[in-house]
Amino acid sequence: MKICIDAGHYGKYNRSPADGRYYESDLTWKLHLLQKKYLEAYGVQVVTTRSDKNTDRGLYDRGAASRGCVLFISDHTNAVGTGVNNSVDYPAAYCAINGSADGIGMALAQCVERVMGTQQPARIEHRRGQNGDYYGVLRGATSVGTPGLILEHSFHTNKQVVRWLMDDGNLDRLARAEAETIALYYNLIDPIPEKKSGWREEDGGWRFYLGNTGEPVRNDWYKDGEDWYWFDGAGMMVHDTWKAGNDGKWYFLNPDGTMAWNQWAVWKGNLYWLTKDGSMFEGEMCMSTDENGAFIPWNVTRKMTEVPLKKEPVKRAMDGNAGETVRRKACKRIKKSRKTRKFKKKKYKKTLRF
Repeated sequence: MKICIDAGHYGKYNRSPADGRYYESDLTWKLHLLQKKYLEAYGVQVVTTRSDKNTDRGLYDRGAASRGCVLFISDHTNAVGTGVNNSVDYPAAYCAINGSADGIGMALAQCVERVMGTQQPARIEHRRGQNGDYYGVLRGATSVGTPGLILEHSFHTNKQVVRWLMDDGNLDRLARAEAETIALYYNLIDPIPEKKSGWREEDGGWRFYLGNTGEPVRNDWYKDGEDWYWFDGAGMMVHDTWKAGNDGKWYFLNPDGTMAWNQWAVWKGNLYWLTKDGSMFEGEMCMSTDENGAFIPWNVTRKMTEVPLKKEPVKRAMDGNAGETVRRKACKRIKKSRKTRKFKKKKYKKTLRF
């Protein structure tokens, strides 16, 4: 099966009044190459009417280049006058007046409506001229027996439409969907399944899909950036609860799903400390204050010492020095350091036990 795709216009043509960076010729060139890629994945042989973006070619000749093809498509975006008009956005397929492309034309116009989410419904149009079809590309396609259509991808005089079309991700989705529509219409092989990747909000929660498989993470931890997340058997991100690790320790998942570490967490009215590896701390703590009585953050002074409930030697949690650290010695060290300070305010100490 062979299809001919024409990128409407060449060079820098039809600048949008809504955004000066947009040219219809740029958009249709990028789009028709994406369409070609996705159609070839279905086994379709694709012919294009020009070898490069800056080469001009007559309208009739471009249509006639579709000889031997089952379909001719000329990609375009429409316009309402020369100014901005944000109220008109319908997609349209201008089909050959002999009706040979009406079915696929309507299917493609509706595909554009669905993917772009236009406010106005899709439609097909026919325009007759003195010598048959008004448009030269359609006259050329008809002359070699090819069903032809001009596919208008909404209006570049609409600011919202231009913003959507200038997003390369949107353009890729549009080309993929149009290729799938053509494949289904002509009863080709099964459509290319979408391989999901990254975060997706689904079924009232969040899943993370692996790009290499297209499958979500299930019953496992996953590190995204600097944060760890846990996903249940349905692939849903777990949040605002505790998760037991294979090491027998407990880990807290914040309301946003990130694993808490090196921080306090409040859960059901109780206060917990999560260590640097994210595990829940169990034991006693001695903490120091500054001269105003405010608790000094652990990561600033590294004076806080974690001491287990059993009076056994352990490593200091922050500086890694081995050998110190039963609770009595830790508290004694903090008291001693305070005696050497000159306080502007009344001296006092605070000791917390959890």
